[in-house]
Amino acid sequence: MSLASVRHPTDIHSSHSSLTTLSHSLEDIASWSYGHHGEAVLTIEELRDQLKCCFTCGVSWADSHISLDCSECGGYAMERPCPKCDGACGSVWTRDLTFSHDSSKAKWIGECKNAQQKRDQCSSPVSQDLSHRLERLSATS
Repeated sequence: MSLASVRHPTDIHSSHSSLTTLSHSLEDIASWSYGHHGEAVLTIEELRDQLKCCFTCGVSWADSHISLDCSECGGYAMERPCPKCDGACGSVWTRDLTFSHDSSKAKWIGECKNAQQKRDQCSSPVSQDLSHRLERLSATS
């Protein structure tokens, strides 16, 4: 089915009208492709900047702006102290942009240093020895 028949089905039988409609349709398509109607085309850098903004309240996390009452901001911009131990371990977590935007709630990537230390202390000497041997084996391979 031609674009002309979709846009103007009553004019398809007239050859002059059909050609005029078709030429206008092609011009329209060309202008749409190149943003002729004032539509902005974002560069990759501009798109990255947009992703570093809160989709809920619109502040720029990249500029360290936040909204305290916004769940997507979560009280922090791009980084925050460890949420597991309220920063006691000194670890800094980074915002997970994708999950923060998808869920409209602040999501973070990081690891609590206190939790890591507890895991190391709780593991038995046998598992520590096995872990050490596996590390040596992978280092020599």
